[in-house]
Amino acid sequence: MNVQKVVGVLVAILVVFWIISSPGTAAGTVNGILDGLASAGTSLISFLRQIAPS
Repeated sequence: MNVQKVVGVLVAILVVFWIISSPGTAAGTVNGILDGLASAGTSLISFLRQIAPS
């Protein structure tokens, strides 16, 4: 196994452990990330609408 696969497996194990050990915190973090992505998408769409020719 190369180093990249080993690191990927370790990260996956840590994420699963984190979800199992504190699901509320994990869910809150995921919701925060998704809210941030949604806000960024909305801002990008608003920007593109404002620069589009009428």
